This record gives sequence, structure tokens and C-alpha cells, in this order.
Amino acid sequence: MIRQRSLALALALLVPALAAHSAAAQGGQAAPVGTTLSGKVVQAETNLPMSSALVVIDELRREVRADEDGNYRFDQVPPGNYHVGVRADGYTTRRTELTVGASPATLNLAVDFDMHFAEVVSVSPNARPQFESYQPTSVLSGQDLAKQLESTIGATLSESPGVAMRSLGPGPARPVIRGLDGDRVLVLEDGQRMGDLSSQSGDHGVPINPAAARKIEVVRGPATLLYGANAIGGLVNVITDQIPTEKTTRPSGNFTMDFGSNGSQGGGAGDVHVGNGRFAFHFGGAARQSGDISTPEGTVTNSDSRMAMGQVGAAWTGDKSYAGASYGYDDTEYGIPVVEDGSISLTPKRHAFSARAGASEMGGWLQSYRATLGVRRYEHSELEGAEVGTTFNNNSVEGELIVSHRPTGRLVGSLGGWFLDRQFSATGAEALSPPIDQRSMAAFLYEEIKWSHATLQFGGRVDRAQYEPATILPARDFTEWSGSLGLLIQPEAANDNFVIAASLARAARPPALEELYFFGPHPGNLSFEIGNPDLEAEQGLGFDVSLRGRSNRFEAELTFFRNDIKNYVFRNPVSDDEFEAREEELDERFGVVEEAGEGGHDHGDFPFIEFVGRDSVLMGVEAHLDVKLTTLLTLESTFDWVTGELADSGEPLPRIPPYRLTTGLKYQKNAFQLGGSVSAVAQQPRVYGDETPTDGYATARFFGSYSFAKGGVLNTITARLDNATDKLYRNHLNYLKDVLPEAGRSFKLVYTLGF
Repeated sequence: MIRQRSLALALALLVPALAAHSAAAQGGQAAPVGTTLSGKVVQAETNLPMSSALVVIDELRREVRADEDGNYRFDQVPPGNYHVGVRADGYTTRRTELTVGASPATLNLAVDFDMHFAEVVSVSPNARPQFESYQPTSVLSGQDLAKQLESTIGATLSESPGVAMRSLGPGPARPVIRGLDGDRVLVLEDGQRMGDLSSQSGDHGVPINPAAARKIEVVRGPATLLYGANAIGGLVNVITDQIPTEKTTRPSGNFTMDFGSNGSQGGGAGDVHVGNGRFAFHFGGAARQSGDISTPEGTVTNSDSRMAMGQVGAAWTGDKSYAGASYGYDDTEYGIPVVEDGSISLTPKRHAFSARAGASEMGGWLQSYRATLGVRRYEHSELEGAEVGTTFNNNSVEGELIVSHRPTGRLVGSLGGWFLDRQFSATGAEALSPPIDQRSMAAFLYEEIKWSHATLQFGGRVDRAQYEPATILPARDFTEWSGSLGLLIQPEAANDNFVIAASLARAARPPALEELYFFGPHPGNLSFEIGNPDLEAEQGLGFDVSLRGRSNRFEAELTFFRNDIKNYVFRNPVSDDEFEAREEELDERFGVVEEAGEGGHDHGDFPFIEFVGRDSVLMGVEAHLDVKLTTLLTLESTFDWVTGELADSGEPLPRIPPYRLTTGLKYQKNAFQLGGSVSAVAQQPRVYGDETPTDGYATARFFGSYSFAKGGVLNTITARLDNATDKLYRNHLNYLKDVLPEAGRSFKLVYTLGF
């Protein structure tokens, strides 16, 4: 099956290339249509040219990069009314309206700095400005990433609006988006699945070093249309650029080194791009190590960690197309405190092979395409002291093809297909299911109807997923559909400084294999888990509406969301008496044969839980505000609140984060920044079953950052003081919160350089 699917993807890669070749041949015989549009892009404050800035004509979906002097040029632009914008990190995406006639047109663009909004690639088939996305997003890059940098992706994003952190000690921290966790939040690397098992268990981490990221994007709310069922709650995309997609004529690179006093943390990451204009190569690597962390109550034994990773990539890069591949390997080890008296550690290892090809501005009906192939070989062992207790293997092959068609009147869009082949197995004491094969495939359509000051988005996706256990457990298959309808309004009077974005999405998620088939004691989730092979797919109807505004003195975003999920799968407590009454039926369901003289299932101190599905509702508010109080001083504030409950009884859903307000001041003069913030987190008394409530708390953070250029190298030094008052507090989403508070005061130093 894997060979057949991989062959099908390889053939799919050839189709756009042949179409491009044919269109190019036809284009050579046709007379040019339209005129030229040219000009210069400069920084508004300094009037300096912006080399390599991307200039975009929205209605035509055409783009070109400015040269070293900031000059750009489009050929064969048909007469009409257009909106032209500039995409560059740290600068506004505000558009300029222009009418092109029969004569050559000139448009010079002066671009302002942007306090908050950036460009994102994860919200649609083609990159679009964050200010103009249908769903709320967050982006961390550059100095913003350095100010939030931690050892895990979960901790790095934990201050972002709508994002909380699930943990079982510091090693396996993972993001939670709008109260949704596990199989409902998808973590990607350059748009491809990690191939890990972090969604399956609280002690499984995401095998990536945030210091190696160029940019981290978060999409809040259902993203199933493009990314499938596992993004029903949202997604995180870690962008590393391992496969070059643009011409490289001179070396470029980034290096990051960081040190943290709490746990004597230290790490480094770096990557280099080299090329001759036709072929480009990428080399990257990272490593970090941390000792046991300290809390206000003392040192946490077995909370240490270490990791190392390396990647190499190569690509052929043409004027408007590319094709390349990469290989990466990562090796991690981290301890799990408290559980089994602190004797457990995990050793994830992953081989990752990726291939990618794409082209833009192709002739004929096909305007662009992007094809990806990812092969992942993942394994981790759970050590009990020095002995291996359980070994998990997760091997997958994933492929995707997206093609975008040329505008037809006001209609522009993309269509595509996707597949995933996965083999999961576990051997040892914590083997809670037999080996399971999973096969998934999907087809999707994403379209937009564009007007000058409004855009309507619509699309649909059909997914099919099949699970095949290797024992008597029943095979399951699910065929579900997702759809979305989005509206973006950009009032003409607002001059691109105010938008209303609304999104209505129907999303579906088949149960994860652990929800269907696990049976037995699971220390990683502190419970004896009972799967349910009869579970039905979750079906959610989500609504988002966002208001975004900006000016020279402020930027703001306010979002309201509601998500009604039918058959919401969660962990429901089962009493000892109930389990004993059902034990024979459960043993028969999961094919358990007890030896003579055995006295039932030994669950130790772990409570019994069963995966069940009930209709649920989640809703909340997210807000972000940046206000320039003076030319040098900026007020920054974020707020997020989510509540979840069972639709029939009003009981709270388990493990919902409390609401949070973060407010701070930032002083910035040229490349120097100095600031601080206070995060106030409310108590969480709304709990389900035996879940423990948590008290509210407030923590303070201070930072300073300075950038300077020397010898063609941009250097940035960032210093941080986290939990400045050494506050004793507990994270509501920490599985060990009853006995383990969060880390105490820590001083961190981050140094980055780019060339």
C-alpha cells in the first residue's frame, strides 16, 4: 500500500510539471497581453530601499521580489483595478489601490513598521497577511521568538493568546489551543506532520527544538479544511526552511545560543544556506541540555533533559519553481518526575525524510502547485531506571498535492489531495493495544470570491480513515466531511486599517486509536485507560468572528468563538465497583485472557477512566492590544478566556484552562528594547470528576534586548527574568499539579546572529 501511494504521489508531481512545460510552449507562441507595473519599495521612516521584499497583486495572485535597490516589475498586467501590497517580516501588509490601463504603470511603495501583524503560511493554500486571515493566528519570529524561547514548543507558546501548556514535568510539554488537546491539535514542521506520539499521552513530548525555528505559527480554531481531522482545535506550524524554495547565490544563516539559570539550561541551534543560483543546500543542527529544575519548594528530581538534532537539505531552484529533499535525525531523552518514584525516562528518536516541489506563475489554467512527501520513522523507549519497560514505534508516510488555478472572473482557489499510511506498535509493560495500521486519505477544495473590499471563502473536504488492529479487536472505518465559509470585510473608508473576519466551519474527527483500542494501566496519563471501539466520529460546528484594527499608534484584535462538538470524546471516570461489575465484559471486548489464580487487573493507585463521547460546547474570547503611549513607550496586553461544558447537563469539561490577562510595557529606541509584563491567571474551580481545582496567581517577567550589525552580521542579545518574584503556583493542565508546582525564578540569556 505504501509503495502504491508513493508511486501515485510521484506521478502527481509530474502532472503540474508537464502542464507548466506545455503552457510555457503555448505562451511562447502567444502575443503578450497587458502592460507593465513597476516601482520601488522603501521603508517609510528611513526611505531606504527594501531589497527582497515581496510585492503582491492580490486580485491576480501574482508576486515578485524587489531587487537590491528595492525595484520591482510585473509584466503583462491586464487593465483593471488592483490592490498591491508588500510582504516583509516586521512591516505592515497595508495595500495600495491602483488602476492599470493600456500604458505602463508606476507605483512606488513606502512601507511602515508593524507592531503585531505578520504574514502567515498556515491559514490558506497560499501565504496571506495575518491581518487578513479568516481565523485568528499568532506568529513568533525574530526578537519576539527570542523573548519567549523555551526548551519545548509547549512552553515557548504558553504566553500566546488562546494557547495553554499541557505538561507532565518540563520535558513533554505540548500546546493546548482553546481548551483542546491531544489528537485535536496538530503540530507540524514545515507543513508536514511530525510523526511522533505526543498527542497520545501526557508523558510524550514533541521532538523539536524551538531554537531551530525560523518562525512558529499558530492557527486557533478548526483548520481541518487544509490539514485534516487532527486540526479540529487548531494547529502549530514550526517553520525551519529545511528544503530551500528560492534561489540562493550567497551564504546566509542563523545561529542561536541560550542559557538558563534554573536547571543550568544551555543550548544552541544553527542553520546555513549556500548555493550557486541553481542548486541550494541547507545544513542545520541543534543541541540542548538541562538539569533538574527548581521550584519555590525545592529541586524536582528527574526533571532533566537533553536533545540533539541535525538536518541536511538540497533543492534545484528555478526562476519560478523548485524541487528538493531533506533528511533529519533527532535524539532526545527526558525524565518524568514523581511517577514511579521518579524512575521513568523517555528516549524519543526520529528519522525524518521529506521531499517537496512547487511552481508559481505557470501558464494556462494551472497557476501554481505544491507537492510534499514525508516519511517518518519514530521510536521511543520508556526506561524504568536503566531497563526498558516499553518501546513504542510509529512509522508513517504522508503525501499531499495542492494545485491553484488562475482567477476566473472574481473566483480564485485551490484543490488538492492527501494521504497518510501509519503503522503503530508497542511492546512491553505499557503495550495497551495490539499493533494497529491506519490508512487515511482526503480530497479538498478551497475557493475565494474577491471584491475590492470584501472576500468570500468557501470550501469542503472529504476524509476517509481506516484502523486495522492485529487481533480480535474490530476494524473501524470513518468517512466524514468538513466544510468552511469565511467572510473578510475591508471597509473602503478604513483604508485597509480595519477588517471584520468571520468563519463558520463544520469539522469532523474520527476517534484516535488510543481512544478506540487502549486497555490497561497508563502511567503517562496517571490512569487505567479503557478504550471504546464503538465510538463515533466527533462532528463540530465552529464560529469565529474577529475585529482587527491598526494605525500608526495602535494595533488590536478581538475574537469571539463558539464550537459545538457532537460526540466529544473525553476521559470519563469509572468507579472501582463499576469496573469490577464490567470486568468480564471488558476482558472479552479486548481479548484479555487471565491466567489461573490471577485476581483481576492491577491498577495500583491509578483511577479507572473510559473514553466516552457526549455532545459538548466550548466558547470564549481572545483579545490583543498594542498601544504606543509615546514614540518610545508601548503598552501590550492580551486576554483569553475559554469555557467548556457538556451540552445536556452543563457539567464542565475536564482540563479546561482558566482565563488569563497579561499586560506589559515596552520601551524601544531604535534596536534597543526594555520591558516587563505581569500575567494574572484566574482560579479554576470548574472541574470534572476527581480533577483538582487550582488557585489563581500572578507572575512577573522582565526583558531587555539589543540588536547591532557588524561585519555584515546582525547580532541580537536578549536577557529575560522569568517568574521574577519566585512565585509558587500550579498549572491547571499539569498532570502532576497536586504535588509539583511550576518552575521558580530563572534568568535567561539568548544570543542570535544572522547573515
